[in-house]
Amino acid sequence: MADFPFVIEINEQNLTEILQQSLEKPLVVNFYAPSHKESADFLALLERLVEQYQGQFILGKVNCEVEQLIAAQFRIQALPTTYLFKEAQALDAFPGALDQASLLQRLSVILPKEEEIKFHQALDFLQVENYDTALPLLKEAWELSDKKNSDIALLYAETYIAMKKTEPAQEILNQIPLQDRDSRWQGLQAQIELLIQAADTPEIQQLTSDYAQNPTTEIAIKLAIQLHQANRNEEALSLLFDILKKELDAQNGEVKQQFLSILSAMGNADPLTNKFRRLLYSLLY
Repeated sequence: MADFPFVIEINEQNLTEILQQSLEKPLVVNFYAPSHKESADFLALLERLVEQYQGQFILGKVNCEVEQLIAAQFRIQALPTTYLFKEAQALDAFPGALDQASLLQRLSVILPKEEEIKFHQALDFLQVENYDTALPLLKEAWELSDKKNSDIALLYAETYIAMKKTEPAQEILNQIPLQDRDSRWQGLQAQIELLIQAADTPEIQQLTSDYAQNPTTEIAIKLAIQLHQANRNEEALSLLFDILKKELDAQNGEVKQQFLSILSAMGNADPLTNKFRRLLYSLLY
């Protein structure tokens, strides 16, 4: 099998450099011999995995028929022998070939968790302000951590704030445990409050006053549209849902249509979308 960019043939000249690379990325060092079928087959499995994992770890292979000094330095007594390095430290080593399931279990010591992968993918998109692509990755990452990783949650909320969407940001911040509500949490909370104040436009104030005095469906739709444009989606949807609870086909179906339009605009990554979609389904079925 041809070498991939993340598969490196180790020799005496590059050994130290390759080991140092494990400071930045997990490293698997495999000792093999081309004439030793079991070790050659196991190396082929490792090569398939490193390709499949797209460089989440580096595979360094040592041909013991050529690099006998390196094999002696590592006191290799059986082929294949495999070392797992992370941050320049050998975390595990094992002789013999493993099946794929057993190998993946051993590699879990050095490989990043799935939520960490998605978190870092989201960071790449956030650097170019691609919020729409970052949001579902952060949502998946947070859910994969069983919503226990507050660093992911804070970035998830911060992304919504950057998009001026205060309600989903607030919902996320509310789920962060009290012990993790540090200065960053407080700062995001303050940003939300400022955005809410800025979103209380004269049009919304006037329509809110009008609706309080004359709660017609027509005014409610106008107010919901203004609230949605100010990214106050939970208020907009709650207002329309209160009407739908009483009359599903209110205003000849216009209320339901506006409700669905707001949900569509919010997108599936918004945690409020599923909440209000379920509420609507409870009325339909």
